[in-house]
Amino acid sequence: EIKNSPHTLATCRGVTITESANGADFGKTTIQETGENKVNYMSPSGMPLLQHGDLKMSQSGAIEAYIASIAPRYKELTPQQRAVDMMFMGIKEEILHNCAIAIFTTQKADKDAAAADICALLDKWGAVFEDQIPAEGFIQGLPYPTPADLALLNITIGYMPFGSAKNLAGYDFGKWEKVAALLERVKADENVKNYLADSKYTDANPYGM
Repeated sequence: EIKNSPHTLATCRGVTITESANGADFGKTTIQETGENKVNYMSPSGMPLLQHGDLKMSQSGAIEAYIASIAPRYKELTPQQRAVDMMFMGIKEEILHNCAIAIFTTQKADKDAAAADICALLDKWGAVFEDQIPAEGFIQGLPYPTPADLALLNITIGYMPFGSAKNLAGYDFGKWEKVAALLERVKADENVKNYLADSKYTDANPYGM
């Protein structure tokens, strides 16, 4: 069970996309505060939280990595492949953090500065992605997307905070041709396609931004 809040929608998407890309179901996801003591999850106050059997844990990256590690589709990944997936998940968290600063803090004082920060951020990482991702297939060279591909999908189609930031800045990831082509391949994966058709998290906008 994933216990989430509006502030952590991007992590919820990351976990549920990874879960669905495996055709798996590790339990329900709730977007609400829990009456439990979050210290039991090693969290002083924040979300998301994960309970899986006797395991209780917090921290976005750790939760996503754990779900990927027990997912049947990814059971044969090498340590190097898992490291690459975790690298992309870490990049996603860095972009998330800076998008959140721009939309929740910077734009209150200077909307133009917030838009400029977002464009600089996404241009910086867009250029890296465009240079490094393959022109064909998926990032790990496997016949299916792994969390590395799914992290990039989350960044480019998830609304909060990424989509809200892109709207504020008028940013278009479509200018990165290899990125756009990879995303189409990821979205064509049968399990990912099913997730996107049913997901209530991709377009969720709890703050009306």
